[in-house]
Amino acid sequence: MWQLLFFSDMNGNLSHSPQPVFMVDSGGGHPKQHRYYHQQLPRPPVPRPPVPRPPVPCWTFPPARAEMKNRGWGRMNGGIAWVLTLILLLVFAALGLGAYQILRLQTEMERLTQEIPTQMQSPAPQKQIGLNPAELNKNKQNSAAHLIGRADQSTSSGILKWEANLGDAFTEGVKYINGGLQVNKTGLYFVYSRVEFLSPKCNPRDSYTHLMSRQRTGHNRIIMEDHQEGFCTAGSKHPWMTGSHLGSLQHLKQSDWLFVNVSHPHLISKNYHSNYFGLFKIN
Repeated sequence: MWQLLFFSDMNGNLSHSPQPVFMVDSGGGHPKQHRYYHQQLPRPPVPRPPVPRPPVPCWTFPPARAEMKNRGWGRMNGGIAWVLTLILLLVFAALGLGAYQILRLQTEMERLTQEIPTQMQSPAPQKQIGLNPAELNKNKQNSAAHLIGRADQSTSSGILKWEANLGDAFTEGVKYINGGLQVNKTGLYFVYSRVEFLSPKCNPRDSYTHLMSRQRTGHNRIIMEDHQEGFCTAGSKHPWMTGSHLGSLQHLKQSDWLFVNVSHPHLISKNYHSNYFGLFKIN
């Protein structure tokens, strides 16, 4: 007869953990042969550790990167589209403003054209502003003269003689006779004269006078004068040379005469362009 033998712990309690069980064959009360079988009770299932997932194959990365790249390009394309839209709007606004300004200018031009008086558009001759050709020619004939020096001078009167027809000399609207200029129009004139003195020797006490006189109705009057002295060094054996210049505005009347006088006519140099006498009418 088989008997089951259970073993307990020292406290007499059955342990929850599986314990070995022995089966004893006791036939007739006297076991002829003892056979022990070692048997264990079924154990509770042991939890298995989680099975790790296999790694993602490498061939899946490029599509993922491409997807991310496509997303980035999509955002960039969206931003570029907005920028292009704003630029187009600005261009259209500028074109519209330019068209408006052109239309406004055209309207203003039409208004101004309509406001022009009809007589301004007629082919009738208009009044000339300024001087007509006759007045211009008349002004071109203003009184003027420029005389240059002569080599032969008279030492008795002191009035210098001039050359009126050679070189740069001329007379226009005035008369030259025996060293004098006579004006034929009343007005404001600028009159001028220059003389040059030259001598091989010099005395420190020497002096000279250069003057211009006006003769009106038989009366003479000095209008300009230059007087100098002490223009050379004592004991100098070298030739000396000095000059004098006169010039001013004078109000002259018709038929007035102008003359140039010097204190030493014989010392006037022979340089024609260093000695001159002239005038021109201002108005």
